[in-house]
Amino acid sequence: MILSKLDAAKYPFTSLAAKIVEKLETELGVDSILSPNSEVLRRSIERIREAIYSGVTSIYMKDLDVEVLSHPLSLFLVKAVNNPKLLNVYAEAEKNRVFVNIINEDVNKIALLANDGFNWHVKVEKERIFLRFDEYLKVSVNMMDSYWKLVNRKLEEGYVEVTKRDLCRLIAEAYRGKIIEVVMRSKENIHGGLNAVIEELSKEVKAILPPTKIQESVALNEYNPSALPPCILKLMSEADEGKNLPHMARFTLATFLISIGKRPEEVIDIFRRLPDFDENKTLYHLRHIAGEIGSRTKYMPPSCATLRTFNLCPSSDEICLKIRHPLSYYNYKLRLLRKK
Repeated sequence: MILSKLDAAKYPFTSLAAKIVEKLETELGVDSILSPNSEVLRRSIERIREAIYSGVTSIYMKDLDVEVLSHPLSLFLVKAVNNPKLLNVYAEAEKNRVFVNIINEDVNKIALLANDGFNWHVKVEKERIFLRFDEYLKVSVNMMDSYWKLVNRKLEEGYVEVTKRDLCRLIAEAYRGKIIEVVMRSKENIHGGLNAVIEELSKEVKAILPPTKIQESVALNEYNPSALPPCILKLMSEADEGKNLPHMARFTLATFLISIGKRPEEVIDIFRRLPDFDENKTLYHLRHIAGEIGSRTKYMPPSCATLRTFNLCPSSDEICLKIRHPLSYYNYKLRLLRKK
């Protein structure tokens, strides 16, 4: 079985992906790859933004060379931003991407990927799959559920029996660990031409991660449209008109509505008119934001200052002058409405 360029794009941990990166870097040159108009640089930034806002990175199918090259550059940018939360979020999103793809592969191909990418010893015997116990143990030690404990596993001649899904999860987890290790060990200097890109990306990451701490108690499970702040009303109106909202706008709308008690299954209706709406992907992203899946971190909406930075703050009213966060506006307005 031979891996293809599409496999290299799907699974950046393979030896083929490393060879393609080396070949393209030689052919294109570092200056070209890092130039302001570089498609590889654009895709690398997009990949990081997908991780932040969606919890999973996609595959850029229009140009597989760009996709393969964007992996090491994304890691370089994550290193340059120097935000530990970004590193964890990015590694988690890449892990998710590998899992959703590899779970659909034939078991013999999965075994090949495990061997090629991590030098694992996988045996496939009829419908049973085995992984050498020390390799199993090295990865499963990071998985807290008792399901992964060796004592709960069948052990035969130094090999642990696993299901196809188990093996896919272990590979994805190993990839996550590899990303963190590579970024932590990297000592590459920042290319001068990337300073502006890194500064802009750092500003965006700082606005989203870590989640904003809100001092005021949030009125959970109390949805009152009359109490919504002007910024959220504007975004809801634009979503209803089918406008193509930018990442930050979608993130703000989703985090705000979930923070005031809306379920992801309810919030999804807000996004149905968007031109690129995909029900499964949108619901996945909303559940990620709600902390139901992935890193289990529940995200909070950005502050007023951040919304102004991203031009998402419309003309404010008298309440806006008294608060610094959309959730504070909502709570304040709710209290006023109750008094009437």
